[in-house]
Amino acid sequence: MPVVTTPEFREFLQSPDYIKLTTVAAVNRVLAEGLTDFASLEAFDKDHIKSLCKNVQNEIPKIVADANAGIVAEPAIKGTNINMVSQIRLLTACNAVKYYKLVGRTPDLSNMRYLEVLSQFQVDWENFEKLKKQTSHVVPLVKEADGMKKIINWSPVFEECMSRMFGLQGPLSYVLRREATVASEVDDPLNGDDYFGLSGGLIQEMTARIPLSGSLYKSDNKTVYLHLYDACKGTACESTVKAIKQDGRAAYFALMSHHAGDEKYHSIAKNLVHKLNTWKWNGRSCSMERHVSTQRQCFEELLNCKDHVEVMLPGEEQRVTYLIDSIVCADGNVTATIGLIKNDLNGMRKDFEKAASALIEVDPFVRGKHKGGGRTATISSVDYSGGRGGTGVDLRWHTPQEYRALSKEEKDELHQWQQTAVGKEALSKSREVASKKKGKGKDTKETPKKRMKWLGKFAKKPKGKAHIMSLVAKMNISDDMEVEETTGNISSVNVWPPLPVTENNITVPYGFYKPFEMRKKKRELRKKQKELQTRLMYKKTELGARIANPGLTGTKTRGPILKGPNSKKLKSANNVKFDASVATTVTLQSILDKPL
Repeated sequence: MPVVTTPEFREFLQSPDYIKLTTVAAVNRVLAEGLTDFASLEAFDKDHIKSLCKNVQNEIPKIVADANAGIVAEPAIKGTNINMVSQIRLLTACNAVKYYKLVGRTPDLSNMRYLEVLSQFQVDWENFEKLKKQTSHVVPLVKEADGMKKIINWSPVFEECMSRMFGLQGPLSYVLRREATVASEVDDPLNGDDYFGLSGGLIQEMTARIPLSGSLYKSDNKTVYLHLYDACKGTACESTVKAIKQDGRAAYFALMSHHAGDEKYHSIAKNLVHKLNTWKWNGRSCSMERHVSTQRQCFEELLNCKDHVEVMLPGEEQRVTYLIDSIVCADGNVTATIGLIKNDLNGMRKDFEKAASALIEVDPFVRGKHKGGGRTATISSVDYSGGRGGTGVDLRWHTPQEYRALSKEEKDELHQWQQTAVGKEALSKSREVASKKKGKGKDTKETPKKRMKWLGKFAKKPKGKAHIMSLVAKMNISDDMEVEETTGNISSVNVWPPLPVTENNITVPYGFYKPFEMRKKKRELRKKQKELQTRLMYKKTELGARIANPGLTGTKTRGPILKGPNSKKLKSANNVKFDASVATTVTLQSILDKPL
């Protein structure tokens, strides 16, 4: 049967703007392999294109007509070779058709031009395939430490992570997009010579246009659900995810509704405004640059809240007012700068960044920092009544370590101040305060290690030896140990420790025991005590049976007590069966003589 195709597809195969097959014979031979329209390109991949290029080298013989069989005569189709350029373009066209079908677009001559459209598509498609083969990213976890902002802070990072994790159709971020329906090609046309529309890229186009239906979507939706569960496990949001089974899209939007809804943004905005009104800076806790950064961050978070709810954003003048009101530092340079800002010098009153830059330049925290590096600590025990010098040095008494950290200029200024009458008086007072506080705050808690260390030192002294020997003498008076209490020397020892004593088959040696040895000995004594109690119970049971049956002998069920020649056990555990072949008097006497 002759090959049926369209003039547009023939032009696509032969034109230099598309596949660029050189001859009509080559076009006919490719058409004979089944490539007859754009839809047929979807079934071909790289391996299929290689096989096609080998097959077209063989000639297809002519077909002889057979009217009875309904066979129409067809001429032979000569074999041909497909050049490498055409092979590359043909493979690119196959990938483009698959992509267009996935995102709901129709391939035609306008969007299948190689030089204008498909050449850039092939570069992006190859990079996309490499990205899919890379190691999957770690799913970000929800942090309880973020408080009411935990989902608000987490959700943008999670969506970005899903755009780099791929399912069966494409990036998993398409499952989480806001609009479930896909815009038509009329509402979202291609951008000029690009292969994408308003989205702006390959991955973005997949995210915006892959349909949320079909078996492949269900599989990707379940994958997203598992990632959500891992991210929220162990947090207050876990119950929200658990309530929706195997539906990642529904679980994600439930999280956003419950933990990142409008009421959350209202609460965050309220807290931010409260922070701007109450946050204070005294020039010692942190630098002005860090304080300004905090104010700037509050404003940026208010802008984020503005995207979701109605929020009254402070203007530039109001932001400068917040900044000025937050400063409670009495430094002269800072006070002067605030005055310039209030007078609107260089427009600083209505420009937050200009006002912030002016305040950062006169930051006393930075001027007071030592050039040796590190932040200066605020020590409550140091007297600052002397003030601060022009170089930023504290006019007070310094410890040797603090003095070594000062610069040469600071040392010179401090030395000159110390020579004045005011400096001498303040220096003396500052030294006294520091001396009284010296050592305060050290760890004075007694520990076993400290106690043993003290005892070891005490025992080496003559007084300690005398004290210990006197205690030993008092403990061992009964053992004839002669100790001279005045010197602590032992004159004679008879026996120490005494020999072990054995009573009732229990050997208990005297002496000192380590804790684990003492516990072991206690266990042995309890075990022996239990055995003696059991034997005593048997003896009482047998004696009771003999008194009740003076003419009989026998055994108890749970163990032999006194056996006769024909003694037997009863089925009951509480009864005793006797045999009359042994005299009762002999039995009672043997019971009394038998040791425990």
